[in-house]
Parts: sequence; C-alpha cells; structure tokens
Amino acid sequence: MKPIASIKLSPKNYAGLVNLGNRVASSLSGNLNYLTPLPTALSLLSDVASVVTAIGVWGPKGNRGSHADLLDLRQKAITLAQTLKSLSQYVQNTAQTAAGSDYALMAAILGTSGFDVTNHRSPQGILEAVQNFHAAVSPRYNPNQVKLMWKKPLNVITKGNVKNYLIMKGTTAVFSAAVQIGTSTKTKFVDTNYTGAPQTWFYWIIPVNNEGSGAISEVVNVSLFSI
Repeated sequence: MKPIASIKLSPKNYAGLVNLGNRVASSLSGNLNYLTPLPTALSLLSDVASVVTAIGVWGPKGNRGSHADLLDLRQKAITLAQTLKSLSQYVQNTAQTAAGSDYALMAAILGTSGFDVTNHRSPQGILEAVQNFHAAVSPRYNPNQVKLMWKKPLNVITKGNVKNYLIMKGTTAVFSAAVQIGTSTKTKFVDTNYTGAPQTWFYWIIPVNNEGSGAISEVVNVSLFSI
C-alpha cells in the first residue's frame, strides 16, 4: 500500500504540534531529499515560536490567562497545523515524484522528513485477478450443471471493495469471443446446459469495483451433459 506522510494531531494538542514542528524543521534542514520545502523551515519555526509564546501567555493549569489569550493560542495553533499540513503535502509530492511506484523507496524518503509514515488504505485501485478459480461438478447438482468457485483478488482491502463479479463464457479458449452470462456478488456461480446436447464451455471471472473491471481470471473449461 502507498505510504503517506501523516499528521495525527488535533490543533488543540499544542505541545504535540510544537514537538512535531521542531522535528520536521530539523529533519528538513539540509535534507537533500527536500531541497525547496514550501512553506520554508524558517516559516515553520516562526509558527512554532508563536505557539510557544502563546502557551506561555495562556499559562499553566491553575494560573490561566484571559479568554482572549486562549483564543489567541488556538488561532496560532491552527496556523501551525495548517503549515504542517502544507509541508506534509510538499513532502508527499516530492517523495512520490522521486520514487514513482516504488513504495519502499517512497517510504524511505518520507521517513527522513520528520513526519510519521503510515499506509494509505483507500481508495481501492483496479482489482487484480480472482484467486483459485475452478469448477466443481457435484452430485448435489444435475449432470447438466456446473458450480464455478473462486476467491477474492489479492489486493482487496475491505470486503466492500468488490462490487460484483462478471461471469464470462465462450465456446473456445479465446476470451475476445466470450460473452457475459451473469453477475454475482458472491464468489460462486452455477451455470446450466439447456441446449439439449453435450457442451464444452470456457469460463472467466472479472472482478468489478468503483475503478471498473479488474483483471481477467485464468480460463476454466468444463464439459457438461444434457438432460
């Protein structure tokens, strides 16, 4: 999964924002991975200093300042949080440009930024092919029926990532000549030979999500009797 520069802090976590700001400013200073940070490290340190000053004015518990002092602290903390958010986006874009689709390299570059690095779990990308696609001719079914079964694609993140599966069938092993015979929201499908003669058919499964149709499965061929 794609790594991302993460900020897991509330704007009301004043000390946490100050610590993160100092860490990021120190990590970006002279960092060859990030030559032109925007906002600059100096701008970040200025926002950190403003929050530190406002914390001092607001005072410790039991000796608090005025309501106006609290509002000033909150506004300065929001400004610092916004600066950190802008820098995290700069860091993310820079690391992605440098690493491309090499997520291990991207994570390594992000790790030098001072931000926490987490995995991005959404949105689900284009689905891979289903796993373990096979057919079963069982005594539970008529001789002219076949049960197709498979497992979800490997890159499914959550259960709802697969909207449905397309069931494709052809009279040859050439996929371009196949036609869709149905859909299923489950990982199984029963097909029946109503032609009145024995048939050999070829099947494929295609997973579908919000990105559209995923990868085509391997082909499975089945010979069915007629009744």
